[in-house]
Amino acid sequence: MATSRQAKIRSITVLIVAALLLELTTAVQYISMRSSIGSQIQEMARRDLSATNRTAEVKKIAESALADVLPEVERLVENDQEDSLHKALQDIVARHPEIVGIDFVYRVGSDNVRNGYFTYRDEEHHKVVDTIIDFDFTERSWYREGLHGNGFWSEPYMSRYYEVLMSTFSRPVHNSAGEVIAVIGADIPMLELSALASQLYGNQQRLLLPVIILHIFGLLVLAFIIYRSIHSVSRLNEVNAEKEFINRELGIANRIQTAMLPTAMPENKNVEVVGSQVPAKQVGGDFYDYFIRDNKLFFNIGDVCGKGIPAALVMSMTQAVFRTVASKEDSPANIVRDMNAIASRGNSTGMFSTLFVGILDLATGKLSYSNAGHDRPLIITGKKTRQVEAKSNIPIGIMEEAKYQDVETSVIPGDMIMLYTDGLTEAMNEEKKLFGFPSIISTIGDAPEPGFTTPQQLLDSMKQAVAQFVCGAEQSDDLTMLAILYKGA
Repeated sequence: MATSRQAKIRSITVLIVAALLLELTTAVQYISMRSSIGSQIQEMARRDLSATNRTAEVKKIAESALADVLPEVERLVENDQEDSLHKALQDIVARHPEIVGIDFVYRVGSDNVRNGYFTYRDEEHHKVVDTIIDFDFTERSWYREGLHGNGFWSEPYMSRYYEVLMSTFSRPVHNSAGEVIAVIGADIPMLELSALASQLYGNQQRLLLPVIILHIFGLLVLAFIIYRSIHSVSRLNEVNAEKEFINRELGIANRIQTAMLPTAMPENKNVEVVGSQVPAKQVGGDFYDYFIRDNKLFFNIGDVCGKGIPAALVMSMTQAVFRTVASKEDSPANIVRDMNAIASRGNSTGMFSTLFVGILDLATGKLSYSNAGHDRPLIITGKKTRQVEAKSNIPIGIMEEAKYQDVETSVIPGDMIMLYTDGLTEAMNEEKKLFGFPSIISTIGDAPEPGFTTPQQLLDSMKQAVAQFVCGAEQSDDLTMLAILYKGA
């Protein structure tokens, strides 16, 4: 009896001591966390103010540099002194280390000719050089807004020449008659903001160390009594912290990924293109792109296996490769072949992408395409549909020596080409039923006479049909569509 009583007393004593130790640990943790958070907030405020002041200073330098050189630039352009103009722009970059490059593009007229070049600092050879701008700068806000007013700062975007976020300050260039004939822009990198985010993250990680030590101490003391509950609470805290950090990172990744998709295409008398992407997570693996070269519309759509950050990284690489390859090739099969070779080389992750590449001749309506394991697109005439004929072939990124074929068909004025990923056909409701290909056909057939007349109308109706079908069920895959209306030559 005495032994049993002593055992109970020891058990109660252990519980009381354990409870006191837990309370003490919690108090120390609270004080430590409060102090750390206060210090971090002060550091964040100080560095945020410093970054803001530095960004304002760099912006003022860029604005002043363009204001100083603008009269000379307008005189040189007016007198057609191209060599002197290049030298003047190079001098801006050489004298202002804050400015990494100067964009100079002539206003695009009715002939639709795009002429412009980029003056930048070549760090490898330690000199300032020029290069021709090989992308459609009319899609960029610094060009569109730079044609008007006396100065415009663009939203940050991913530079094509540097692996860093850029912002461009642009101004119009006038001739002696006061007409806008060109746009000049100064590029500055967003280095301070990136460094600030990295520093704050490092501080946060260091502050976690004492908290983790206190948690371990408390868990060791109470492990034999309440191990499972303590472990569950600790794990939940870690998951929430990781989730919060990942959500912040994914938010940034989502903005960057969205910026990589093509912007709305300028009005074109031959074709109208509209794309739509709704990722299942904050970032996705679906992609599409399009641009016009030599009066031909080059376009693609694809789906990277998997979701989340890995798929988004592969998607970003594939987007960049398509622009590079398609700017030189006129065969869809060759474009797919080169993209597959790059994606397969050194691919140790096993990730791959389905891909469909097409080229539409805007003068004739001839459609050339090549497929790499993707769903076959639809050609819509009024309320009637047909799938293009194409072998599935192997997706890109699996076998470097894979062969792909060109296939040709034709479209007539008024026809629409609809491309989509499997997120459309495999959209799932709460009963685990799929939207399916027949629902796509019925949505097109249910359109008011004489059928869909704009790509936007087609995509809006398709998204509405999917929303009604899933009825609030969680999205299981990225939903991406691309619609092309051929208006005729």
